[in-house]
Amino acid sequence: MKFLQISQTTTLTDLRNAVGTTNLPYVLAANSLPRVPNIGQYIFNRAADIMSNADNVSLTYKQSALDRASGDSDVFEQLSLMNESGWKVYANTNALPNTVQIPDSVVVINSQNTLGNSQRVSKDVYSNVIKAIIEEPHFADPEIFNSYYSDNASQVMDVTATSYQNLFQYFKIPWGKMTIYSSLADDFKDFPVYPEEISDTAKANYQTMPEMIYQYEPWMLYTSSGPRSVTYSFNFHRDMWTGDHRDGKANELVRFCMANCYPEYNGSAVNTPLVTLYMNGEVLVHGVLTDVGVKWSGPLGLDNFYLVCDMSLTITEIAPEPLDYYKVMQKPLIG
Repeated sequence: MKFLQISQTTTLTDLRNAVGTTNLPYVLAANSLPRVPNIGQYIFNRAADIMSNADNVSLTYKQSALDRASGDSDVFEQLSLMNESGWKVYANTNALPNTVQIPDSVVVINSQNTLGNSQRVSKDVYSNVIKAIIEEPHFADPEIFNSYYSDNASQVMDVTATSYQNLFQYFKIPWGKMTIYSSLADDFKDFPVYPEEISDTAKANYQTMPEMIYQYEPWMLYTSSGPRSVTYSFNFHRDMWTGDHRDGKANELVRFCMANCYPEYNGSAVNTPLVTLYMNGEVLVHGVLTDVGVKWSGPLGLDNFYLVCDMSLTITEIAPEPLDYYKVMQKPLIG
C-alpha cells in the first residue's frame, strides 16, 4: 500500500502533477474524492467532519489494519502512533491523515512524498506494537521504533528524493528558462530543453508598377513587411521531467502546444489563442501558433510507447508595436 502526503493548500493541479494525468481519475476514485480545484482543503474539511462525528475504531480493526501494513514499515509506524482521531480518518477513508491512498495499479515517482517502502516490519517491533495496542492505554510508545530503527519515515523519503536529485544533477535541464504561454489557457508550460535549431524569417512585400516604356527594370512599390515567422525545433526525452516517463509530463507539453492550433467556441464567438515563447525571461516571439510537428522515436518505454520526441513549433508574429527600420535595428539578440 502507498500513500501520497498532501497539505491543506494542495490543488487538483498539484495532485495531477504528482500522480500523472492518466492516473488522476484512479486516485480520485480510490479516495472517493470529487474533482474540485482546492482538493487539499476538501480533504482536510472531510477529515475534520469525520473526527467530530465518526465512532471510535475497535481494537480488532486496528490490529487487522496493522497486520495489512506489516509489509511497509513506514506505514506501519504511522498507524501505530496515530491517535483516535487519526484512526477515525483511516477507517472511513482508507487513507492516513494528510494523505491520499495510491492504488496498486498506479506508479508514483519516488521523488514524491510517499509512504509505502515495501520494507517488512521486524518481528520484535510488530510484537511490541500489537501488545501495546491491545493493552491499556492502547497506544504504542515511539521508543519501540527508536529501539530498532535509526531512520523514521520522513528520513526514508528524504533519502529517496535525494537519490533522484543526484540522478539529474549532471544534466543541465533549463527549468523555467524555456517557456510557452497561452492566452486562451492563461497557463505556462516549461520545456526541459532549449531549441536545437531556430529558423527566423522576415520578409518585405512589394508590388510592381505597370510596365512603362523604355524601362529596363520594373518599378517596385512597397506595400508591407512581414509577417515574421519563426520555427523552433526541440528534442527531448520523456524521462527528463521526473525520471519516470510514465508521469505524463511530455504528453502534457505536446498536447498543450497542439491545442493552441485550435480555437475555443463560445456560442457564436470564436476565440483564438495567442502564444508567447520565452527564453531566459526574454520574449522570443509573440503571435499565433500555426504549425506543430511531432515525431516520436527511440526505444519503447515501460508503457510501450516511444521515449524520444522531436517537436517543431512555427509561430507567426503579431508585433506588440508597429515596426520600422530603426526599431528592428535596435532589437536585442533574443527577441
